[in-house]
Amino acid sequence: MLMVYLPLVIARWIHFASVFVLFGSSFFWFYEGAERSSAGPGGLPRAVRATTILLRIAAPIAAISGVAWLACILINMARDFGSVADPEDLRLFFFDTPFGTTSIVRLALLTIGVVIAFLPWHGRWRFAALVPVSALLLITQAWFGHAAEGAGLYRAIVITVYGIHTLATAVWVGGLPTLLFSLIEQRHFGPAEARDSTLDVCSRFSSMAMIAVTLVVASGIANAGFRVAGSFGKLFDSAYGDVLLKKIAVVAAMLAVAYFNRFIATPRLRAASSKGMRQITWLRYSVTFDVVLGALVLGASAILGITMPPQ
Repeated sequence: MLMVYLPLVIARWIHFASVFVLFGSSFFWFYEGAERSSAGPGGLPRAVRATTILLRIAAPIAAISGVAWLACILINMARDFGSVADPEDLRLFFFDTPFGTTSIVRLALLTIGVVIAFLPWHGRWRFAALVPVSALLLITQAWFGHAAEGAGLYRAIVITVYGIHTLATAVWVGGLPTLLFSLIEQRHFGPAEARDSTLDVCSRFSSMAMIAVTLVVASGIANAGFRVAGSFGKLFDSAYGDVLLKKIAVVAAMLAVAYFNRFIATPRLRAASSKGMRQITWLRYSVTFDVVLGALVLGASAILGITMPPQ
């Protein structure tokens, strides 16, 4: 039994959420186009500023929660809460365990992420720098979970699938807060401009999300298959399967919201009078609900990574 189960889950949950935001919200401004990330015609300057503030909050939180995650791992390995302050235990952890090298790399990436978030850069330079840093943080999470089990080609395949699953989820879920900022900014536009801008922003996000969701579902099925050695029936009689099925239920709810936004709310907005703003308001509400659901998905992921699969 893990000595620090609840703190470990909380640290992983917070870390997942903050790194997902770093990646997804930074990446958002590239598929939305250069004009949207500028202060000129067609730009969303308030949403860009809000994103910058969000990143400056997420980066330190990612660093703190990342250190807390490593501390929980060390405590569980040493069976001693004092190990986090013991120089010898720290030396053994960083230089004589399978987690050591990856931990050092991640600590360096977290430090770089904080520095980039607070640099006085303008335009999309900050976002461009944070995308690769946060992508590496997402991928290297695999070395602290079930994906790192096994050896050789099998292990490489499992880690690759994990990386695809995590990056695709981060593009989708991590971009939702910035999408919400963009929809909120429409209140400062005239009705006709707000409708056209909202349709463009949502259309681009929806196109990206369709690709991301396809990758999430395909890689998610593969990940589950790896965990149960291809016997999916094991999921119905295990703690791991119980958490996974709850996660799938929340993802299904997110897909239902996405379906509503793409095939009901957006067409209604397109057909609405140029003076009507009610449809944009409904889109804001649905995206807000999606953000909450996304947080629940990440919570389930935090639990899954430390729950023994039914192999």
